[in-house]
Amino acid sequence: MIGGATCLAPSQYEWNVSKAVDIGCGTGVATIQTAALFPAATVYGLDLSSVPQDVQAKAPANVIWAEVNVLDVDLDHPAEDPVSREVFKPGNLDYIFGRMLFLGINDWSRYFSTAYHSLAAGGIVEHQDLDWKFYRVGTDECLSDRWEWHRAVLASAEQAGLSTRAGSDAALTMTNMGLEILSVQTYEFSFVPSSKNPSSEAMGRYVQSNLIPQYPELLRKMLGARGITGTELERLTKECLRDISSTEGIHQKYTVTIARRP
Repeated sequence: MIGGATCLAPSQYEWNVSKAVDIGCGTGVATIQTAALFPAATVYGLDLSSVPQDVQAKAPANVIWAEVNVLDVDLDHPAEDPVSREVFKPGNLDYIFGRMLFLGINDWSRYFSTAYHSLAAGGIVEHQDLDWKFYRVGTDECLSDRWEWHRAVLASAEQAGLSTRAGSDAALTMTNMGLEILSVQTYEFSFVPSSKNPSSEAMGRYVQSNLIPQYPELLRKMLGARGITGTELERLTKECLRDISSTEGIHQKYTVTIARRP
């Protein structure tokens, strides 16, 4: 979708990296790839949950794993946890990478403020994330505004303090926190493969086989928080699964924003 690369900054900019961090590393795949790009750097893979042991076993020696919530970081009062305290020292990091954090971050100003203060001068933060609306392939025609289940999900996200524009709003929040925007690039995060967008066909196949099966549980959690359960939840879930698979090339906007600490 973004040219086969996990992250874009290392191929587009040149800067020295001795310490890097992958925020919300999940399965750890991007952490290992980042460590391979910067073999002389220490690369931290941070998540709320433990990275699978089989993945940890495959990691190169320059990777350090830790269970850390970046929103708990307080630079004025360093955490007792030694890894968190070491990673987020002011001016300590050269590269911060995070993607698909839209379900985990409910305070983007705090997140990017922590990024700003943790970066050394010239350090880079790369943020990749989705907006929640769905569009027709190759256009800005929004399809999801008329979907009842989608309106319910957006209301649930707002109730939880989550941004539904975690991708497209990132540049403004970064700028407000003092970061200098280097580039903003938007891609189609396809839910159904389409020959009209060959670069995103693989993503569409991946979403169909791996992400869409997780949607019933996602809706159960999000809509359940608003008291939607039972037959009403079943109905909205069926409509969701129908809608997000009904149109060739249907997609969400996926934005990659790269910024530097001046």
